[in-house]
Amino acid sequence: MIGIDESGRGPLAGPVFVGAVLVESESEMLLLSKIGKDSKSLTPKEREKRYFQIIRNFKHFSNYASSKNIDEVNIFKATENTMIKLISRIIFDNNNNDNDEVFTIIDGNYFKIPYPYKCIVKGDQISSLIGAASIIAKYERDLYMQKLHEIYPYYDFANNKGYPTKKHVENIKRYGIIKEHRVTFDPIKTFIRQGIIKD
Repeated sequence: MIGIDESGRGPLAGPVFVGAVLVESESEMLLLSKIGKDSKSLTPKEREKRYFQIIRNFKHFSNYASSKNIDEVNIFKATENTMIKLISRIIFDNNNNDNDEVFTIIDGNYFKIPYPYKCIVKGDQISSLIGAASIIAKYERDLYMQKLHEIYPYYDFANNKGYPTKKHVENIKRYGIIKEHRVTFDPIKTFIRQGIIKD
């Protein structure tokens, strides 16, 4: 069984990450039940500790859709496409050509994928498997944003992770946008339309 979750659908900048964890036995599921938890309920240190527990003990995968891709197809489709690519890769990597043998559970209630699956509302809180996937997605996206912060410190990505904090929005007005910003998201979209910043 595969658990999938995403991180970064709402920010004004940065990619959306998708994390996945594969369990192949009851013993693995039992072990995961002690580790997997909704990433949002964890402190950064707790999340980091569990992240390394997961990657040491389980088959795990991640992928992301860039800000450019998000602007081209919209955030929902970019997330869904990334999920589909990730599941296809898991099947290929595990030499499993029988799609019916792979069942996926996804956090949410709206995604549609061409494999056997079930969407679970608040799945990251209910399922330790989805919770583990949420930790993979959140930890790796935060790492990406930290690296971005080192290049563009004035946007404060290390702290806001690309979300529209007051400081982030003020500095978008002051410095304009970079390629990591999502031009189809407000207030950036409005700023461009009003001529406050350039696309």
